[in-house]
Amino acid sequence: MFTRECPKCHEAAAAGGSPGGVMDWGFPSNLPESRLPRLFLLIFILIMAVRCEGCKVDKCSREYERLMDERDIPSPEPSTEFCQVARDYLSCLRGTARSCRGNLNYHSTMSTLGRLGSEFNCPRLLTNITSAGHVPLPSSSSAPPRTTNTPAPKRECTYQGRHRFKHCGLFGDPHLKTFKNEYQTCRVRGAWPLIDNPYIGVQVTNEPVVDGSPATATTKVTIIIRGRSTPCADEKTYEAASDASLPATFIDGTQRSGPDASVVLTVHEQQRIEIYVRYIETTLIVRQAGRYLAFSARMPEELVNFSGGADGDFSDSSLQLCVRGCPASERLDPISERGHKLPWNKAMERCRRSDSNEVTNNLTDHYLDWCVFDVMTTGDGASANDFAAAAHSAQADVLRLDPSSLKNKTTTHREQNPYYSHASLLRSPNVILVLLGTVFQWTRGVL
Repeated sequence: MFTRECPKCHEAAAAGGSPGGVMDWGFPSNLPESRLPRLFLLIFILIMAVRCEGCKVDKCSREYERLMDERDIPSPEPSTEFCQVARDYLSCLRGTARSCRGNLNYHSTMSTLGRLGSEFNCPRLLTNITSAGHVPLPSSSSAPPRTTNTPAPKRECTYQGRHRFKHCGLFGDPHLKTFKNEYQTCRVRGAWPLIDNPYIGVQVTNEPVVDGSPATATTKVTIIIRGRSTPCADEKTYEAASDASLPATFIDGTQRSGPDASVVLTVHEQQRIEIYVRYIETTLIVRQAGRYLAFSARMPEELVNFSGGADGDFSDSSLQLCVRGCPASERLDPISERGHKLPWNKAMERCRRSDSNEVTNNLTDHYLDWCVFDVMTTGDGASANDFAAAAHSAQADVLRLDPSSLKNKTTTHREQNPYYSHASLLRSPNVILVLLGTVFQWTRGVL
């Protein structure tokens, strides 16, 4: 599928002849000027030969072809087997990246692999596949994969990494706070991964809220605690749907897993469940607000950095909303694209209180803005109550898990008015005329 030649080597060899005649030239001190160009060409050929010898793209390509034949895969296809082969191919290529900087074939192959990975949706196909040894436990000594039923030592299943944490949250129409403290409103209709690493996987499903609006809301949350990459827990799956009460257990009926309860699921007042994963010091929260669901996570910074693709794994972190945020094509302007089923002042008043949730706090920052967006889009009634409750709950999670990210800012009506938004300002005919007049006067002065 992929060519494996070194173009610059062949070009150099073609221009200067066979390297076999190099030793006949010698290197006398009185070398004629007519031979200097040939000497420089010789040096160039030798340099390119060394560079091409250091680049292992051919070796990686041969291994790729061997695995394709071994697994009886005739050509690239949207299957787990091919995605595993492609992931290993990509890992091999990244291992030789420094030596292949000038190799066009290397860059072409990397680009092709990236395109195929996106086209075949490989990150999602590999969601349940974890390669042992790809990433260690974030502790002072990595734990090998468990091969027997023997319980792991207690220290091995206690987090030993740095206690520096990141928070991600998703709620409402939906609104996203990423691990990097980026705040976005997105449409992201359908199933989307929030987190995907060797230890946990989180996916949400979003459906439209009202007709005629691009806004969606979360109706399903799936959490997978993976057991292949650690001896500290068996694989567990938690699934919540908005049309039923939050389950009090994993799908196998249990609430705990691993030695000394390394994974614990706790129910809080029927509207919130928490999953605590001790060996990676991670807290996952699923909330139910009326007809919709919300999610929050606190995770060690080093595990977030791994999820961002720092290890050279095939997984595409751009598909993890908590890591990279929503794709640009899926983002909404919370001012210009909100609905108008309720006036701004009424929406503000509605967002100041929360009637259908145990959590009530003074909404500020993006959580107040997002609540206004949701209530103005859906109008007063049950949906407004649900979204207001979700905003209060989401901010309560942030106050607990990432309080330093809050600035206690309350957006003014002027800032919330679409007339004053950047997009609307630039669309104003008066502003455009003033700008054109200014440019005209400036050009006359210059000329």
